Amino acid sequence: MEKDENRRLPNEGRQIGIDLAKCFAIIFMVIIHCLMEFEADSSATAYQIFDITCGSILAAPVFMTAMGVGLAYSKKSDPKKIIFRGLHLLFLNYFINLLMCIPNYIIAGVENNYELLFSTVFYKNLGGDILAFAGLTLILFGLLKLTKIKDYYILLIGIILSLVATFIPIFVTNNIILENFTGLFFLSKCNTESSVAFPLISWFICPAFGYWYGNLLKKSTNPNYFHLIFGIIGTVIAVVGFILCYVYKFGFAGNYSEDLFYGMKIFDSALCISAAVGFFGLCHFISKLFNEKLVKGVSTMSNALNLIYIIHWILIAYITTPTIHYGVIYPVYSILLIAVGIIITATTLGILLKGYIKKKTLENPGTLWRIINA
Repeated sequence: MEKDENRRLPNEGRQIGIDLAKCFAIIFMVIIHCLMEFEADSSATAYQIFDITCGSILAAPVFMTAMGVGLAYSKKSDPKKIIFRGLHLLFLNYFINLLMCIPNYIIAGVENNYELLFSTVFYKNLGGDILAFAGLTLILFGLLKLTKIKDYYILLIGIILSLVATFIPIFVTNNIILENFTGLFFLSKCNTESSVAFPLISWFICPAFGYWYGNLLKKSTNPNYFHLIFGIIGTVIAVVGFILCYVYKFGFAGNYSEDLFYGMKIFDSALCISAAVGFFGLCHFISKLFNEKLVKGVSTMSNALNLIYIIHWILIAYITTPTIHYGVIYPVYSILLIAVGIIITATTLGILLKGYIKKKTLENPGTLWRIINA
């Protein structure tokens, strides 16, 4: 088995098409997060179309499936290191929550607003987003790798978990602290609200499939043909499937709600993963048109995506918390302009910070800067 792992595979190099897909996914996330947090009119047709297509289908599912591809390509495959990185991301999730909530604490203190203070502590500080999901995913991957099971069994486990998520009801509790814990693993609510997105059992199938897909891609002697075939099949399945869902009001595409999206059932997962595979194929062929500078740019941005994701949420929180609280209304065109500004700012700061952290880590491997370099 050790000889197998050390053997050079035909397509082991950096996959710029996958990097490009992740970059697009982050851009789509920033735009939809801006539309949501700046309270754009969610009943508008354009908003709903973007939300379902780019904001949902081509954002989180693409990013999470690409995360699995990255695990297949990663040279840091030691299970204990994978588990440590997962714990690192979990810590980072709650640390970033704290930074994002500082404006809420200031407003709550100035106004003696105990309701805002309570909701900040329990709904915002303790909530979980993609970082929490990524952390749990890495921990589970690491534990599974410790058992030395075959790679395709990880995909099988993802399918089983997705089936479980399909048939279990939403767990409703009146205890917000309990909900913040259970919500990490399956769709949970405290009364009518959920403070945790992307529960593990609903979404683990995405990185599990990506890991299987990435291992196949590494073995491909003709990546162009591989992406063409998989891309066409994925696109056809996704387009036909989502059209049928919309027509017959089935799944989250046919009757969109946060519950149906975050607590995704296996048929929705299959369509989102198919869309991700189709998008990987498209991005692969787009990347073939890039010159050396563009390839380097995509690669650099991809390396800084975690930092870009963190920075964009902090920027959004520090702009929206005071302005929305005091009644500022943003027209859609201004929200889109702000989103562009946040994308440019977060990307620039993320890349610069990534370079600085890398430099500091080389100078001193024990530096605390590593905490935000998950």
